[in-house]
Formats: sequence, structure tokens, C-alpha cells
Amino acid sequence: MKHMTKIFGVALSLVLGATMLAGCGGTGGSANVDPFVNDYDPNKEYNIEFLGWGDAKEQAIYQRIINDFMAEYPNIHVTYDASSAGEYLTKLTGEINDLPDVFYLPDTEFLQWVDGGHLLNLLGENGEGADLEALSNVWDNAVNEYYYNPETYTLGKSEGAGLFALPKDQGPFTLAYNIDLVNEQIEKNDLQNDEEVTALFSGEPVTWEVFRSAMKKLLVGAGENVYGIPYYELEHAVYSNNATFFDETVTTSTLTSTAMVDAVQFIGDLCTDGITPKDGLAGNGDGADNAFYQERALMTFVGPWDFATIWEMDGFNVDILPVPYGPGPDREYGTEDDGKSTAFIGSMGYCVAAKTKERGTSGAALMLAEYLCFDESAQRKFYSFGQCVPNLKDMAYNEYIPDSLGIMADEGHTAPASRHIFIDIVDGFKDENDKIGGKTRILYYTYLTSWRTNLEDTINQSGLYTGEKTAQEVLEAFEPSFQASLDEMNEYWKG
Repeated sequence: MKHMTKIFGVALSLVLGATMLAGCGGTGGSANVDPFVNDYDPNKEYNIEFLGWGDAKEQAIYQRIINDFMAEYPNIHVTYDASSAGEYLTKLTGEINDLPDVFYLPDTEFLQWVDGGHLLNLLGENGEGADLEALSNVWDNAVNEYYYNPETYTLGKSEGAGLFALPKDQGPFTLAYNIDLVNEQIEKNDLQNDEEVTALFSGEPVTWEVFRSAMKKLLVGAGENVYGIPYYELEHAVYSNNATFFDETVTTSTLTSTAMVDAVQFIGDLCTDGITPKDGLAGNGDGADNAFYQERALMTFVGPWDFATIWEMDGFNVDILPVPYGPGPDREYGTEDDGKSTAFIGSMGYCVAAKTKERGTSGAALMLAEYLCFDESAQRKFYSFGQCVPNLKDMAYNEYIPDSLGIMADEGHTAPASRHIFIDIVDGFKDENDKIGGKTRILYYTYLTSWRTNLEDTINQSGLYTGEKTAQEVLEAFEPSFQASLDEMNEYWKG
């Protein structure tokens, strides 16, 4: 049962990671940072392959934008192929020895793929590589996520690092609520002037305590099959309580730290309060999305891409909220170590296969990746179709938030009215007074992914949600296994 996380694609298994992706398992892989050499000739014809994922709607969006690219560069012919999210990584891994020229790669898989030597470094000399000036207008955290230094095993921008992908998008994942259903419950329970309920829907972050109390009030008389939220994201609870899964070196577990224990207990308390179902609608075959769309949940978690579906639901009115925050390690609000409203940000990169250098298609492949990443016309279409928030910072602030060109209004796509919250998450904590921000998904930082599944399964099956066990008991029992997983994965990665 997946009670706490909404799946973004699928994670590669330990077996796939060990046998197929790492170039020299246990010795740091085979990534290199040789500079990009541009082999593009405008007088030659190119046939390149691009692999992505998505439903029919997303595939149609991408085909339309790829057609625009080919119209602009008629000598580059792009064959676009896509699969469902659940099948994508299996398909991609099956093509490991002959990868398409350009392909999606989730940030949660980036470390294995780059370390295995399958991705081309896009940094060149004398302007031959990625357009760094154009990338300066793309979200800094998005670009920096795809730097890697194989000599020092360092993720992120650092001396000697290569750039191994361009960001497809930033996926801020936050709370959404059914406006009409919430208003109905407010009216039914005479909560129009209730301070906690008012605070919850003010657009400002609230504490965990206010969130729990307001939700319990809203659920009075809603019916036994209606919940506050179908599940709660683990990383949102952890990040918003100033907690961590492991230390900065990704070598030592911090699962039993006070802040981490309290984050997991918060999720357990939502279940025992009846705000979240004890069996988890997200994992019993029904689905969190369906529960929300069928008006059996006041809230759920959404990303910008979900609004392409919501826009098609006549009379279904939705807006978004920042996630609540905890008191931090000292368990007291109003002190320096308080948590802040922190949603996780998912991302995918447009990667160019290392073998494009042998095929003589790397220049054309980079041009396609750049077009999809930061071309203004493409980015405008992406956000107007409900695919993502703009990659371009100036477009996000000056165009997307205020709808200054009237694009979304013309399409009838005004929801979410509070879309500035998506941008607040993406642009991070700019200063100490900034109350809303985001952080990269935790699996980005670890070489293997199985530890996360094991942790979730342990929590889900522990009795935490029924009050039989406390988070302290559950995490203390699991920590030795978790530490062993960290040791194993770091030994495999760095040798």
C-alpha cells in the first residue's frame, strides 16, 4: 500500500541499477566531463529520436511543439515516441545499449544514469555547448540539479562538474482543495468566522496544529466516506519540520531525530483523527485523485500538470494552498528552528545520450533539448496547455502569475487562482522572511531507491495509522536496516 507518496513514474530496482546502469559498479561509474563538441551542420539532414512519457493529452502537446521545432529547423527530423509513466523506465532501460538521442530522465534516477556514463556532458568550450546565457533565465535550482562531478561524486554545480541534462520542468507539488465542497462544509458547520478555518484558506502557511484542528471542524457532518485528504506526502511533513532522512554526506541516518519522528507522527495523527483514511485511499485501488475528483476528499496533493484534467471537469472548482509546517527539532513554535512550508519539487531532465557523439547527432539533439527547455514560444504553449509552470523566470513572474497576455483567461483556464503558490515553491526561500519554498525530492540524493520503498512499507504496515505504534517505536526499529542500506549504497557507488 502506498499511503504516503504519489508515484512519479517508477523507480528502477536494485537489480537494474546494479546490473545495467553503473558502468563500473563499485568504482564510481564511467561518467566523464569531456566538453561538448558541436557536430551540427545546417546544410545536413538529421534524423533524431526523442523518447518521453505521458498520457494521450501530454503526447499530443509534445507532438505539437516538436512540429513547431521541425518547422523552425526543417533539416532536423524528429521521431517522437512515448509510453505511460509506469512503463517508461523499463522501456528506457531496455534500450540502454542504443538509447534515443534525447529522452526524459526523472531526477530520482539521475545519479545512477550519469554515473553509469550514459549521458553526454552538455557543457562545451567557445560557446559550443548548452547556451548558458539562456539558461541563466531558467530556475537556478532546476539547472543546478543536473550538474555532476564524477571525480568527487558531487551532485550540483561545483568546480569540475559537467552539465548532463537540461530541466524539462519544475514540479511543485502542493495541496489543492475543492472550493465548493469546502464552502459547503463551512456553511453547514457555521465556520465562516472560525479563525483556524479562515487561516487555513488564507493562502498563508499554517501550523500542523491549526491544520489538524481546522480539518476536523470541516469534516463534521461530511459523511463517513468523505475525508480531509486521501494521504499525506512524507517528504512534505519531513521538509516542513526542518527534519532530514540522513546527514549532509548521505552516509548517516537521522531517522530517529526528534524532528523526523514528529514528522512521521504527524501523518499518523492525521489517520487517528480521521482526517486521512487508515487504509489509505491512495493505495487500495481507488486512488487519491479519484477520491478528490469524486468529491470524497476536501483536499489532495497536485502539481501544475493536474490542471489539464481539472480544466476539463465542468463545474469542478479547485484552488491550491501551501502545506502546513511543524515546530522543528525543539518542538516549540516561534523559535529559530521552526519548520517552514516546504513542498517537494519533482523534476525531469532532457538528456542527450552519450552515444550521439558517435552517431554525429549530438548537436541536433542539444538543439531540440534547448528548444523544449527554454524557447519562449514552447514554454508559453506548455503552461497554457496545463503541462507545467514556465521554466523561464521572467515568464513565470511577469506573464504566468498575472496572466498578463490573457492566454489562460481566453482558454477558460483561470484555475488555480492562487497559482503564485506554485512559483513561491519553485523560487525557494529567498530570505529569512520567505514563508513558502520547495526542496528537491529525496531520492535525487541517493544512488539506489529501494530504501525509500522499504521505509514506506515499514511505516504503512507498522500500526502507526491505527495508533497501535508510535513513530518513535517504528523508526527506532527500522533505523538499523536503514543505516545498512545507506552503507551498502555508498559502498556500491563510491567503492
